[in-house]
Amino acid sequence: HFLVLAALISSIHPVQIQQPNRQPQLASVPGLTAIVFGSENSIWLATSHDNGHTFSTPVQVAVLPALALGRHRGPRVVISGKTIVVSAIDAKRSPMHQPVADATSSGDLLIWRSTDEGRSWSKAAAINDAPRSAREGLHAMAAGKQGAIAAVWLDLRATGTRLYGAYSKDNGITWSKNVPIYESPDGTICQCCDPSITPDRANHFDVMFRNDLQGARDMYLANWNLGQQISSVRKLGTGSWNLNACPMDGGGVAQREGTIATAWRRDQTVYLDEPGQRQ
Repeated sequence: HFLVLAALISSIHPVQIQQPNRQPQLASVPGLTAIVFGSENSIWLATSHDNGHTFSTPVQVAVLPALALGRHRGPRVVISGKTIVVSAIDAKRSPMHQPVADATSSGDLLIWRSTDEGRSWSKAAAINDAPRSAREGLHAMAAGKQGAIAAVWLDLRATGTRLYGAYSKDNGITWSKNVPIYESPDGTICQCCDPSITPDRANHFDVMFRNDLQGARDMYLANWNLGQQISSVRKLGTGSWNLNACPMDGGGVAQREGTIATAWRRDQTVYLDEPGQRQ
């Protein structure tokens, strides 16, 4: 996927004059690859049927009043069965880069569905059930088996930043009530680091995020059984990064031959880590 994504950067020309294509994200299943990206306040998607050698002309998914874009923000895409689902957050940034949701932007996490391989799209549907709570603009989405899709985001419905999620078991047609994934006992998780999510076994997803505990900005992992209790979270690595600032980097998580693989930064070092390793 990384090789395909690198090739795409030069092969899909800007869809708008004087506006770059930004924050590309990729999803792939046998016979279909999809890439989504943002351009100013619009969301675009292109597809491939030859493992990324060639791509279709990008189709506009939606135009938002203020698309969250840049600094790990931007649209996400998954393929679930024969359905492509795109997500994005309608939120603008102030001159000081603080999250803002006003009359021109909802601050909501929105999804769109396509059942014809990206040629046409449904109307937007919000999956956060507290208005404007997703206005920080950082989220992740993943597709599992049998129509399961899960999304997580940094949530601002109360004082401090929390990690919330929602899930669908019908390819994104309907979504659950919002689920609190994690709340720090110190009042907030890391405020500007994007979360990551990957499918585990059936109806289970692994969620990674950066915490903020006693001044330490370390990575944590939770296992989410959809519709059930969230597992107790576990810290990744044995060291800590004491930092009175946000690194603005949430790393990445994936399943590799039945084992959870995580990649994340601590200070000047990037680690490739499996839970339980001494890093």
